[in-house]
Formats: sequence, C-alpha cells, structure tokens
Amino acid sequence: MIHDAIAVIEWGTEETAEWIEDVNPIQLLPGQTILPTPRDPEELEPLPNGVDAILESVAAWAAGYDSGLKWNEKDKLKADMMNRPDRWLPITVERVRARCRALGMRADDVDTIAGFLQRRKEGGRFNVRTSYRTFQFN
Repeated sequence: MIHDAIAVIEWGTEETAEWIEDVNPIQLLPGQTILPTPRDPEELEPLPNGVDAILESVAAWAAGYDSGLKWNEKDKLKADMMNRPDRWLPITVERVRARCRALGMRADDVDTIAGFLQRRKEGGRFNVRTSYRTFQFN
C-alpha cells in the first residue's frame, strides 16, 4: 500500500538526510522535483531468535491501518523486549531498522520499533498495560 504525504522539513540537518535516505520520498524543491531513487530490494540476512517472524507479523498488522501501529501492538513489542531480553540482545538497532524498511513499514513505525530496541539496549524499561505485561511472542 502506498501513501502520499507532503512534509515541510528543515533542510541541512543530519536527521533530515537520514530520513530522506530511509524513506526515499519525492522531493519538491524550489524549481525542481526529485523523484525517488530506484532501489533493488535489499537482501537481508534473517534476524535470529524469531525476531524476523515477529517483525513480519508486526508489519502485516501495521499495513492494515492508515495510522500505523496501534497501542496494543506497541505494548506486545515492548513486553516481549522486557520479558525476552535474550531474544533481542544480539540484534542491533540498525538491523531492525533495515528489516522494518525492507518489510515496507512506515517511517514512523520503523522509528518507533527501532526506538524501543535502542531504549532497551540503553537499559530502559517500559510501562506496559496490565493485559500485555507478561506477553511473549512464540
């Protein structure tokens, strides 16, 4: 599913350049339009410990909504990261980000999932609603 959007962003920041690289948008600049760069699909090595299947499920859920991941899907991810730290330990934020992009996830959802993993790697914890507090992906 392809969504169109217009965004006005400040030019010149490192984050903007990274976003343009990640999202590959049509760029409307004064006097010119820069079309997305054609890309070959990335051949990514599957993520270990079932994380690849988790991200595929999450991508499928998110594809069904116009607004991206819902709160309960975010809580499931956070709970799994808290309850199964061994599953996520060997996986880098960069690999998760690349896999989410390869699965066609929205930039906001990619940032959300990568942010969750980064937070856990820095020792952060999550507040997860009671109904999902003990949740683990199979």
